Amino acid sequence: MSYKYKFSVIMAVYNVEDYVAESIDSIINQDIGFENVQLILVEDGSPDNSGAICDEYAKKYSNIVVIHKENGGVSSARNAGLDVIEGQFVNFVDPDDLLTPNTLTDVYNFFMEYIDDVDIVSIPLYFFEGRKGNHALNFKYNKGTRLVDLTEDWFNPQLSLSSSFVKSKFFENGQNRFDTRLIYAEDAQLIQRFLCEKQTLGLIKEGKYMYRQRVSGGSSALQTAGLKVEWFLPCVKYFHMETINYYKERLGYVPKFIQATLMYDLQWRLKRNVPDGLLSEEETQEYFNIVKEIMSYIDTDVITIQKQANSEIKVFAHTLKYGRQPDVIPDGDNDLALAYDGEIFYHLSNCSANLQFIKMSKDKVYIDGLVNMFNIDFDSFDVKLSVNNELYDTEVSEFSSVNGLNTVILNRRRFICEVPLKKRKNEIQVVVYINKVPIKLYNIAYGKFAPVSGVYKKAYFYNDKRILTKERDRLHINSCGKLKHFFKSCRFLTEMWMRNKNGGRNAVKARIITKFMKLYKRKPIWLISDRASKAGDNGEALFRYMVENHPEIETYFVITDDCSDYKEMQKVGNVVVKESFKHKLMLLMSEYIISSHAEDYIFNPFYTYNHGYRDILAKKKYVFLQHGITKDDLSGWLNKHNKNIFGFITAAKPEYNSILEYDYKYDENQVWLTGFARFDRLYREEKKQITVMPTWRKYIMGTLDKKTGIWSIKDDFAETDFVKFYSSLLNSKKLSEALKKYGYTLAFMPHPNIQPYLDYFKGDCDVTFLGQETNYRDIYAYSNLIITDYSSAVFDFAYLRKPVLYCHFDHDQFFGGGHSYEKGYFDYERDGFGEVEYSVESTVDRIIEYMENDCKVKDKYLERIDNFFAFSDQNNCQRHYEMMIEKRNK
Repeated sequence: MSYKYKFSVIMAVYNVEDYVAESIDSIINQDIGFENVQLILVEDGSPDNSGAICDEYAKKYSNIVVIHKENGGVSSARNAGLDVIEGQFVNFVDPDDLLTPNTLTDVYNFFMEYIDDVDIVSIPLYFFEGRKGNHALNFKYNKGTRLVDLTEDWFNPQLSLSSSFVKSKFFENGQNRFDTRLIYAEDAQLIQRFLCEKQTLGLIKEGKYMYRQRVSGGSSALQTAGLKVEWFLPCVKYFHMETINYYKERLGYVPKFIQATLMYDLQWRLKRNVPDGLLSEEETQEYFNIVKEIMSYIDTDVITIQKQANSEIKVFAHTLKYGRQPDVIPDGDNDLALAYDGEIFYHLSNCSANLQFIKMSKDKVYIDGLVNMFNIDFDSFDVKLSVNNELYDTEVSEFSSVNGLNTVILNRRRFICEVPLKKRKNEIQVVVYINKVPIKLYNIAYGKFAPVSGVYKKAYFYNDKRILTKERDRLHINSCGKLKHFFKSCRFLTEMWMRNKNGGRNAVKARIITKFMKLYKRKPIWLISDRASKAGDNGEALFRYMVENHPEIETYFVITDDCSDYKEMQKVGNVVVKESFKHKLMLLMSEYIISSHAEDYIFNPFYTYNHGYRDILAKKKYVFLQHGITKDDLSGWLNKHNKNIFGFITAAKPEYNSILEYDYKYDENQVWLTGFARFDRLYREEKKQITVMPTWRKYIMGTLDKKTGIWSIKDDFAETDFVKFYSSLLNSKKLSEALKKYGYTLAFMPHPNIQPYLDYFKGDCDVTFLGQETNYRDIYAYSNLIITDYSSAVFDFAYLRKPVLYCHFDHDQFFGGGHSYEKGYFDYERDGFGEVEYSVESTVDRIIEYMENDCKVKDKYLERIDNFFAFSDQNNCQRHYEMMIEKRNK
């Protein structure tokens, strides 16, 4: 059969006006010659300017076909394009992605060489823009460009048609159309069918498919997949099971390369729970049953070969395949194995221990770690530490669990032990006793706060004339003089320089410079910060106090240099630019890292490049000033294993007690009841202003841009109850008239994560929208009444003995798990400093009531305020300083 073009490229175009031209240009600029390509642009009812851009290109090029249709999704769009293809080979590039210029030439030449042997050819996929690097399946190309016989080399999953090229014969006469029942895996379903006839796959290493991970806009389909109904039942029904049935009908069995592909996709599903309320009980059970049925077709070796699956996923996959827990059988004198029908597939000695904290002195070592163990019913379980083959008991407790398919698949058990050290040499191993069998664990990992990392073999930790080094399965803690320490340091620096892994050479330079700078530093260094690009919180308040009162401490304020507060803080004292080289050096030399926020960059500006600094960072003291009273249970976020807070500042008596009682894992030495630094700077200057100050909701946001600190919003943001409620409140005619009557103004100051989206709340009424440059301290001074929902910011306002009003229109959803809060000790009805309202109408009526009474705080709420705060003075900063000096000296 003769073809007009070598390639037909179908592009389903929807809402991509910022990207589609670049994508089209990547096809036009192919070095095979654009005259050899038919480009079919299917504009799928796009609401933006994408269709017009496509039409402009079609005017310039006769081989560009544009189809305009009503929106029906990517599958229907591609199907429309398939009806007009005239190329020998077909590709489905997405409208925000790119092909490198040589791709079509390389693909065409490969097809010509193996035209009778292969029906589908693929190229590696690389991420760009918001994320960089290889796709997980690019390992297929490590052996170079080649033709793969899938019956022999069966572990080569191919799921993307965008990075594949297919013979157009598969689409002739209306056959092999995309399944419109599928929103996910519609590519993968067709690919597996195309592989059936020849069971070969062409791999071309030289071409590149550039997959854009957007920086701006909403989350990608893959990022939000696990939150959508379509990702569950339709996929396992119409992709997995239909593929299995397709091969059973044609071959009578499911070949290993198909099993491998299905298992590769399933491993991500085994990690996911079905979110509450997403599916009905019947649908959820059907989903679980189908997954179990699919697993019955997967061979054991196909499960174990999966490169991206953790051991707990592999064990869980086996339990689904066999419908029961594995047998635990002896294998040697000091090991147990998991097996089915006598066939061993996992040894328990390969389970891992993760050492989270290691504190070491001359005569003892304290280890706080986790043992990861499968959810299997053992007769008994215990953890011990072996020091020079002498066993020591540990304190073992449940820590957390990992779920998959709404089932616990892994238990993390925490163990704590303080053991004596011998005079010179000590060898330490983690031993688990399972069914009374002692098993030495061979996989020792290190948490982010451990003083060594698994990245470098020569990493060490030196303290109090002791040096800690590591092997794969054990620690060594030996006595160490200055000369030995020097040589250990040289070996570590040499390894980092030679391997240059995770910023190794930068770490070498920074460590050497820091060593020399310490020789000239006589004052202790304290680094203080608030938000990355905003001051005005507890950090600024403490910084001002330190500069004015304690020149014996060299204090720096950390902030970005592209914000208005940068120059303001320079007027106060020393300022260092966040994540600059100087900031990192100052942090390595510092004694205290102090911040009102708890993002990881506060105490680790090196991010994942911190492996060359672990021993130094382990000695830093991080003081969390907080940026609001902790009234809810934030232990899932602020616990010791996640943040390792040296001093957790609290301001209220019930707050202090909650940090100790809930699962934060801090003790009395780490939780400090000293008041908030910013309370010292509060003042009163009422201007008959009523301010609305809601917090944010994680479940209405998209993704966080780690570079800018800005959250995107979901596509339906404007339709959320949050936007509807506050838009209605701010634009209430009844409220507007009452404000004018009593001489008040209305201001809106939402959480900083909502600030970029103020336009969603604007209307006809006269409301002042306060931007991020607004100082909270001034808001509290000027306001007579504050309306909030769940924000802890209003505790400052209550500290001034002013009235608060709460709006809980979405109470159940807010505390239903979608946000980062879990309900804590603070009950708004019982403990709040004002009324709790549940509708716009009642909120408006209550605001009017307060205006009628000059916005005076009511007696019962005043009593609650007095009983809540530990201090009502302006000496909080002084208490901070005294506590840090006391703890440092101890």
